[in-house]
Amino acid sequence: MPARVTCEGIRHAVLWKFGHLGKPQIPSQHEALISELQKRWPAVPEAVVGSPADSFDRLAMLFRAQHRYITVCFFLHLLRPTEIPIIDQHNFRAMNHYINVVRPGFRHTQRPSRYSDLITLRSFLSAIRSGWIAVEPSTAPNQSDLDRFLMMYGKALKSERVPAVRIGREEHRLEEQAEYSHAIRETNAEGTITLPHGGPAAAFELSRLIQHIKQSGRTYIIQGQTQCAFLAHPKPASLDFWLRKNYAKNPDTKQAVNRVISQIVSTGRFEQGQFICPDSGHLCKGIRIVDAA
Repeated sequence: MPARVTCEGIRHAVLWKFGHLGKPQIPSQHEALISELQKRWPAVPEAVVGSPADSFDRLAMLFRAQHRYITVCFFLHLLRPTEIPIIDQHNFRAMNHYINVVRPGFRHTQRPSRYSDLITLRSFLSAIRSGWIAVEPSTAPNQSDLDRFLMMYGKALKSERVPAVRIGREEHRLEEQAEYSHAIRETNAEGTITLPHGGPAAAFELSRLIQHIKQSGRTYIIQGQTQCAFLAHPKPASLDFWLRKNYAKNPDTKQAVNRVISQIVSTGRFEQGQFICPDSGHLCKGIRIVDAA
């Protein structure tokens, strides 16, 4: 209840939000924010009565939030956690990225600044979890874990925007294009995939891979390329493990290299993506059957 929140509770929340818990010195602007929020808090219980949209507007006026959008959203989340998600520039950036993947040309504000941005994020989180639960309920993350992932992924996206990295990414894309062209030449019409590190004439039929994936009860398989001995492989449900076990002359050499993935994708029967690893439970690079029916 808002009326039971203490001044110390407000301070603790702000310090946590800005990553200052346990630090000996707090930036002066955040100390000033804490003092102002503590002073204005007695009016909060009345401000958050009614719809989330009305509560947002009242808190924005109460906190004088022309430049405090994230602070308003943060406290609104603490007061109404089942209705309002945590929002910041990082998870918002990650959301925009993923929407643009499935809707090329999607345009949205780069930084959240309106109540509608908060609702867009809420709808996105709800759609992700609902879809995930429908497909693999046992691995579906809770909202806290999903938000944590989006925040970290959004930070990673931001770090990739510096010019030096952008040049590196462009070089990497050119390498991928060359690798993909080479893969098309390596893959024959019958769908035989060659293993560049598997030994003389090492190869496998794509139909065998499709059969293996369907027998696993999934529509995808994690790449799982790992530099280790076969018996020490950490991902026995991965493509790398399957190839080592069944087709490699030397099973202690990694097999599911990017060149093999490019061959598989070039057949048109698979697509690349990020999927839940059955062994680690983390999102990992893998391939999925395009038409799993």
